[in-house]
Amino acid sequence: MSKQSICIIDDDPIYQLVTKKVIEKSAFFPIVNSFSNGLEAINYIKENLILPEVILLDIEMPLMDGWDFLDEITRLRKELQNNSNIYIVSSSIAREDKEKAEAYDCIKGFISKPISLSIIEKIANED
Repeated sequence: MSKQSICIIDDDPIYQLVTKKVIEKSAFFPIVNSFSNGLEAINYIKENLILPEVILLDIEMPLMDGWDFLDEITRLRKELQNNSNIYIVSSSIAREDKEKAEAYDCIKGFISKPISLSIIEKIANED
């Protein structure tokens, strides 16, 4: 079954725009949502009681960073009917961040910015 929804959580509006265009060009995800920080995304998820199938998550953001978002999603997943494949997307991922991420079973990988069409295709085809 193909994935339907993808969510971009990043405070860089240019990155959001470019990534959204790449996703739309791929035609793999009919539903694309984007948020400027983890808090906006959490509020959306709580209101709709559903997780997007794929989340592209930045770590460094205002209000609620990627780590706080992951902690909140871990708590919320028990109440929601589905799970997300979460990919950390960053300009540079420090070794400490990769090690910290291993504590979260929902993280499926690390992606260096910018996102390419081939990466979106790979994500769309992963289980």
